[in-house]
Amino acid sequence: MSEKDAKKSDKKPIFKKWWFWVIIIVVLVAIGGGASNKNEPTKVGENSGSNVSNQEAEEKTDFAVGDVISYEGREVTVVSVERNYNSNNEFYQPESGKEFVKVSIKIENKSSEKLSYNSYDWELQDSDGDIQSIDAGLQFTVDGALNSGDLAPSGKKSADLYFQVPKDDANLMLHYKASFWQDKTLNIKL
Repeated sequence: MSEKDAKKSDKKPIFKKWWFWVIIIVVLVAIGGGASNKNEPTKVGENSGSNVSNQEAEEKTDFAVGDVISYEGREVTVVSVERNYNSNNEFYQPESGKEFVKVSIKIENKSSEKLSYNSYDWELQDSDGDIQSIDAGLQFTVDGALNSGDLAPSGKKSADLYFQVPKDDANLMLHYKASFWQDKTLNIKL
């Protein structure tokens, strides 16, 4: 065998070299590490009518009424909470020892893609730790209630959520899970 033939047999395709795969793994780990911080919820301000875009964001998952929460391309704000909500429906009243709670929210699409929203992304936890979905009896019969839909880029939606909770419970926590595919839940103290 000639020296030229020996050199040809030593040349392996680049994808069969060990150092090629080390470089690929390092690049993928770097991309994955950088991408993981982009989905962290942050408080970008409070709903006080001032410009919140210049305020420094802080990462957390527990928020309060009025906080503007930036999360996965959206800004979510719990605008107000109305206890002992009166449905004005004589046939649909809260169960004994319970009251209706109306939670007014605002969602803004800050991404460049269509954004879905759904009333079932929201749950309310009482002081006993009981977590309830929306009260469908009110949610789908009252005007202005959040149902489901999509927001175009820069789109905004203001709507209401309705829950039935123990009367005068002072420790209510609203849970928002923006994506079925992730475990991250935002908690808003009401």
